[in-house]
Amino acid sequence: MQRLVALISDFGTSDPYAGQMEAAVLAHAPDARVVSITHGIPPQDIAFGSVVVAASLERLPAGAVLVAVVDPGVGGQRRGLIVRAASRWLVGPDNGLLMGARATEGVWHLDRPEYWGHEPHPTFHGRDVFAPVAGHLASYVRPDAMASSIDDALPAPDTLAQPSGGIVEGRIVHVDRFGNLITSVPGSAVRAIAHGVVELGGLRIDGVQSTYGSGSDPVAVVSSLGLLEIAVPGGSAQATLGANRGDPVRLRPA
Repeated sequence: MQRLVALISDFGTSDPYAGQMEAAVLAHAPDARVVSITHGIPPQDIAFGSVVVAASLERLPAGAVLVAVVDPGVGGQRRGLIVRAASRWLVGPDNGLLMGARATEGVWHLDRPEYWGHEPHPTFHGRDVFAPVAGHLASYVRPDAMASSIDDALPAPDTLAQPSGGIVEGRIVHVDRFGNLITSVPGSAVRAIAHGVVELGGLRIDGVQSTYGSGSDPVAVVSSLGLLEIAVPGGSAQATLGANRGDPVRLRPA
């Protein structure tokens, strides 16, 4: 049975890194279907990467393999992992990137180099360690043949804002290519505050909508990543509001 291997990284697409990682998967699983979810995670942004990994995992078919690489510690002491979650497989570094997924069913430390690529380069484990392991998983090699079971993987970064006294203090964690401002406020917090008011600088938005609408005023929605988002219909919220990553955002009752 043909398995899907999905890729997420901060490699971008102007360099050969993403394509080489895809080729390394296919070298070990020629019949696999390889798709790139994104290679546009902001460089070294493990926190946002973990959000994208968690939001993407359950969109994949059961049995799929997700390789996620946001790895500023590559070549150092951090371990490589296989993680089983929600009936899918994840492969990547032990830096919290993979651990935001719900229903984790097992974690293994990649300690069997015979399943890696030939002479892995110390600065490119995405291509030379994680992609070959993903290829083997796609070819139905069991994780305990390639790795040792562990129970001390690093947790996902604590990046999602939580309510305190009925107010949620978050921040902008990503600006997408449309100029939408994606925040650290989870959709669960939005749903817990009826008739919420969103504040960004001097801007006040009354209520959170279900769609972008068709006007020209800034709106707040829960994005497809499950996070509060500020957008300008048909325009760029970043350009309109002069906002950037790291800027504080508040959600409070009306």
